[in-house]
Amino acid sequence: MPLDLLSRLKNETAACHARLEHALDLMRDDLQRDEYIALLERFYGYVAPWEDAAAACMPASLADFFDARRKTALLAADLAALTGETQLGACLPQADSRDDLPRMQNIGDVFGSMYVMEGSTLGGRFIAPHVAARLDLAPGLGNAYFDGYGPRTGSMWNAFRETAVASVPEHRYDDAVKAAIATFESLRAWLCPEAADAECLQPAPGAV
Repeated sequence: MPLDLLSRLKNETAACHARLEHALDLMRDDLQRDEYIALLERFYGYVAPWEDAAAACMPASLADFFDARRKTALLAADLAALTGETQLGACLPQADSRDDLPRMQNIGDVFGSMYVMEGSTLGGRFIAPHVAARLDLAPGLGNAYFDGYGPRTGSMWNAFRETAVASVPEHRYDDAVKAAIATFESLRAWLCPEAADAECLQPAPGAV
């Protein structure tokens, strides 16, 4: 019996999900404030154009559903709280929709990519308090992006799952999986370029 959409997304992205988590390593105890700010800046540079690209691919009937999940403003607020610069986001490097972001051309693509971005809110429930404790942040000031939807995280994730299942036809499942994998890999390349570069320098298996 063929696997359903969400089972395929979970199973077929497990390896690249693990690679991204390992590269970010946000739960370590020696996280420094400047490292964290630099990472939030990279997140801003990816999330802002990704949200615009995803919104452009989302059916009009789901515009409100998507807009309720935008998080660029949370990143801007975190950066303002940490740096005191309220216009910092406008001058940060931005991911290019053609070169740095996953392709999103149909309903399968956009929900596959969104699966990654929405799924990150689940891990954020653990990251947000950890970062606040390590960096001595006041509640909600500097970790709002990772806190995501706060106490609504579980219900928002369930609503996303239900909408994805209802919206993506079976013939677009392959597209959804490919887009999810591409999102994980492009996030890793954008957020952790040094890790990607190090991998490129490793010899291929069996190479001398």
